Amino acid sequence: MTGKQTSAPQEPDRPDTQVDLASALGKFAELTFDGTEPLETTVVGILSGADRVIHGKRKPCRPAVINGLAARYGLLGKPPATLEETGLAMGVTRERARQIQKQHKVLYGLYLWWPQLDAALELARRQAPCTELALADELLRRGVTTTRYSLDSLRACAEFAGRPFDLDLRAGVVTNDPDTLTAVYRATRRLTERQGLATLLQVSDEALDAGVVVTEDDVRPLLAASESVVWLDEDHVTWGSSVRNRLVNTLRTLLSVHQPVDLPSARRAVENFWTYRNSGRTADQADLVAPTITGLRAFCEWHDQFAVDDNELSATVPLDHNAELGVEAALLVELIRMSPNGVLDRTSLMETAEAFGMNLSTVSVYLTFHPAFVQLDRNAWTVRGTQVASAVVATVQSQARARSLTENRHFRAGTTPNGRPSVTLAVTSNFKLTGVLLRRWFPAGTPSTRFELIDGRGEPCGTAVYNDETGFTHGFGTYVRRFGLRVGEYVYMCADLEEETVSMTHGGTDEVSSLAKRTLPTDAHPR
Repeated sequence: MTGKQTSAPQEPDRPDTQVDLASALGKFAELTFDGTEPLETTVVGILSGADRVIHGKRKPCRPAVINGLAARYGLLGKPPATLEETGLAMGVTRERARQIQKQHKVLYGLYLWWPQLDAALELARRQAPCTELALADELLRRGVTTTRYSLDSLRACAEFAGRPFDLDLRAGVVTNDPDTLTAVYRATRRLTERQGLATLLQVSDEALDAGVVVTEDDVRPLLAASESVVWLDEDHVTWGSSVRNRLVNTLRTLLSVHQPVDLPSARRAVENFWTYRNSGRTADQADLVAPTITGLRAFCEWHDQFAVDDNELSATVPLDHNAELGVEAALLVELIRMSPNGVLDRTSLMETAEAFGMNLSTVSVYLTFHPAFVQLDRNAWTVRGTQVASAVVATVQSQARARSLTENRHFRAGTTPNGRPSVTLAVTSNFKLTGVLLRRWFPAGTPSTRFELIDGRGEPCGTAVYNDETGFTHGFGTYVRRFGLRVGEYVYMCADLEEETVSMTHGGTDEVSSLAKRTLPTDAHPR
């Protein structure tokens, strides 16, 4: 069997053409090579035979020179050696090593008869995707090599012998599709650093958002090939170095207040808290997706800061709620715990927090979303883990209702002569303490949006968020605090829907009534 010429003819010293060299090496290889020899043995044989052909009747190179030349080309398992390293191996200077390589340059790119290399390259293509070490071990196990070959060395052998090589090494993984591999690994790392763990479907979707189409079935072998990916179970993965992320932080917050916590409760706390986090994310930021109970269990069983016993989650490290919760949330915990029964209605809780100088908007957010706090029933809050009898909850609710009934509940919505929606309302404890107005007074069909609030002096005083289903979810707190509104005072508001502004003024019933008289009552707005 003779060799094939695949590159442009060059002019070696001997023989006269590259074709003659390929033919001579082909005949030499067929007569000399043993098909069962390992790859690195045939490397030395090929170079020795070529050296004799090139030198003709002259004395061929010493074995040390042949081995140094093989190392320079990167044919013995390691990446190509430098000229300094080659000279040391040959026992010559760096310049002499360069001259020897130049004498043998005609060898490079010849299609040589080399069945061991063909077997190695075919095995590498079948194994991919896999780790570089796994491929090297498989070559050893099959007897194709007797030393671990790096992918760079396999590539060097292929290029030296005129073979195509379509494999690449990304993040320690051998692949024939580096762009897809990179996208999958980047997606996995982003997801797990953001939310602790990910499903294969989430990885696929995240890669698609980056413009790479890859199915769940394709994701699985790519991730299985990486030593950086931790398989929590058949469907959930995490990145081994992602030991601190949003999920870990949320669970530490939860467990610093009370533990153990049953897994369903922990999962609900995570989902609730992340719903709030997602509401504040910009359009270019991906949402946090709470794990399933199965995924949460697998993650906590793997992570060294948590333990799962039966169906209950606890921490394996000491947790201080003052450090985990932050100053305001920790203070709110203490305020609730100091109450006579460990449970407070919203108004009492907000008044207590206000007395300690807390930001009431922040308190409202904590009560709605924070994992440290639990709403036992309507208008009754406590700290997670606090045992409260149902009779106590009922008493707190009854007292809150009685207090609410004593307050002026005046609310009159209408439309000004120029067609703008307006409302007159009495300041209640809830409005004063939360800045929330969960009553609709805009025309039906008004879309959800943000309105700039303007006070009586024409100055901006905050932004109110309007929801077309519930009304203003928050935003009036700035006005309330700026003017020190008291329960029982009146507020008059008039909205410009086109400009997305709401003008506000306040005072006693006489001061506000003159403005209200200009408003036409309408049945289109709920009283």
